Amino acid sequence: MLKPTVEVREELGVLVAEFWDCLRLDPNPVQDLRRRYEDHLKQGGRPFLVVDLNGVTFAGSAALAGFTSIQRLNRVSKGRLIFCNVDPNVFEVFRVSKLDTLFSFAKDKPEALALVGPLSAHDPAAKPSVAVTPLASKVNSDELLRRSRRKTS
Repeated sequence: MLKPTVEVREELGVLVAEFWDCLRLDPNPVQDLRRRYEDHLKQGGRPFLVVDLNGVTFAGSAALAGFTSIQRLNRVSKGRLIFCNVDPNVFEVFRVSKLDTLFSFAKDKPEALALVGPLSAHDPAAKPSVAVTPLASKVNSDELLRRSRRKTS
């Protein structure tokens, strides 16, 4: 039997999490992610987290509760939690639970990292050489529903 795990690493100064062997998102890897994110913040890391849900087809209430607890950490540290590669069925769970407005969503990891912006834009000591543009639009539920219809048609 496969053991669901979370792989966490830094990419472009942002913490990125990918879930492995998790067709159904188990709450244990989400709790592990929270602990690792807390450690990241304690070590002075940027308060941004990209969660790649590629391959996850179901998320239950326990996993969502774990993400809301991570989101509380984000608010305190003025950070952002961005989900990417979200299956339409999983997004529907966020929407029905009315949690879709609490988080940001991107279609893929490059778009999610672009939402965070360059490291210099978040470093108070650094002055960006170019103006930082407003955040890109998030993927909305209508777009995700259109994508799910295209897959099944």
